[in-house]
Amino acid sequence: METKLLLRDKESLFWTLVFPLLFIILFGLLYGDTVWEGMDIPAIAYVMPGILVMGLMVTGLMATAQNFALEREKGIYRRLSLTPLRPYGILGGQLLNRYLWIMVQMLILLAVGMLAFNVPVRGHFFWIWLVITLGALCFMSIGFLLAGMIRSASAANGITMVVYFLLLFLGGVFFPLDMMPGVLSTFAQALPSTLINDALREVMVVGTGIGEVWPQLLGAMGWALVSLFGAIKLFRWE
Repeated sequence: METKLLLRDKESLFWTLVFPLLFIILFGLLYGDTVWEGMDIPAIAYVMPGILVMGLMVTGLMATAQNFALEREKGIYRRLSLTPLRPYGILGGQLLNRYLWIMVQMLILLAVGMLAFNVPVRGHFFWIWLVITLGALCFMSIGFLLAGMIRSASAANGITMVVYFLLLFLGGVFFPLDMMPGVLSTFAQALPSTLINDALREVMVVGTGIGEVWPQLLGAMGWALVSLFGAIKLFRWE
């Protein structure tokens, strides 16, 4: 059911599959083979993990919260409340469905980056998959938590956009955190976007193993568990 609903929603498909792809193409055309000072890799390779994180947040956080609030407002979950299905069953089904879409999204982004712009990937693909999977679960859990806190579909659009851009610009996705003021930089270090972005950049760009980024992954897992627990507690059928 969730797959059919998503396929019918052209706007969600655009944000999931096309929007992050436009950023790779844009940065690839802007920077090409440019190497930033002090780095031994192309600029596009440094930005690539941030674009993947941006895609994770678009689908996992923003689209999840907005679509969940919209489906609830349409009465879809009110009808499902008459069945034996429980809240964790609905959340589990949505998590699985959106995770599969995120995997499709990530494969497309990596394929375009590597084939069209020669983005070097130094890390093991299993570790990259593991970091992306944990990031997907983290952002989807936050999306469900926001959906439980938001009362209407119209409010969901504005609130999720604010949260998305805060995590995007404070998460070190497109510029280093050391460019921020001290207090703001310290706060940004604990954000899930920062944790996943740092872990993914270390694994992809530097080629380190999972043992080097376990603090970031542990922090992201904490965000995921707390958010998912809160989402179950705040779940409303209508």
